[in-house]
Amino acid sequence: MSDDSHLDQKYFIDDKIWNCPFCNRRHVAYTIQGVNFFDWSTTKTCYIWRVKCDSCGKKSMHLTYEDVQSPLASQTRFSSKIDLDAAFFYSVPTSFFTIDTRVPKIIRELITEAEGCVKMNYLTGASACCRKAIYELTVFEKAEGADYESRIKFLKKKFTAVDSDLFDILCHIKDMTSDKVHEQSWDKWDSKHLKLFLETLKAILHEIYVVPEEKKSRSSKVQGLFQEIKGKQKATNQAVDKSEIK
Repeated sequence: MSDDSHLDQKYFIDDKIWNCPFCNRRHVAYTIQGVNFFDWSTTKTCYIWRVKCDSCGKKSMHLTYEDVQSPLASQTRFSSKIDLDAAFFYSVPTSFFTIDTRVPKIIRELITEAEGCVKMNYLTGASACCRKAIYELTVFEKAEGADYESRIKFLKKKFTAVDSDLFDILCHIKDMTSDKVHEQSWDKWDSKHLKLFLETLKAILHEIYVVPEEKKSRSSKVQGLFQEIKGKQKATNQAVDKSEIK
């Protein structure tokens, strides 16, 4: 059986369906309201797309340098052959829904800002937001230690259910501190490295804040069904006892 759960982490699933950042519904239809463009520079054109959720009716804005319109559509429609999430470098609202709301808000905002910077190749801003997000995680979880590495190792010991390899990857964040950002070393920290750190951080956050709550929710649901059956059985037994007395 195929696993398409990764689609829940996208903004635009395809040219007809998206995950709405307003009503937070997954896999709902959207309608394009229009497109405009302006000259970003003397050689670059930026397209502004307006999209309306068919579920809640709210409208969003998306910027791209690419021509993402379908050449065959009789009406304004995105091309079905383009990864829209990759094509749009900026959206309003930003895709906060891709990071579960059970993750602390300040960390969600920093990760979203970092991902936006990566899309626009603002690597300095992206690395700063990435480091700040990890710092806020260590503060939120009261991690002990004098530096990033020791605090991350503290989290590794605290959350033993999380794959330890994820924390090991995150420990390399120490190499991205400001004293490393100079001409001789900057080229090794390209967007691929930043994406690795961001995806690793999101995986850790999911394991810390989302998975335990989902387990509690499932357990609570099962317990509720069990108590319901137990209550019905008790009522049936009492009815049988009363009939036997008569």
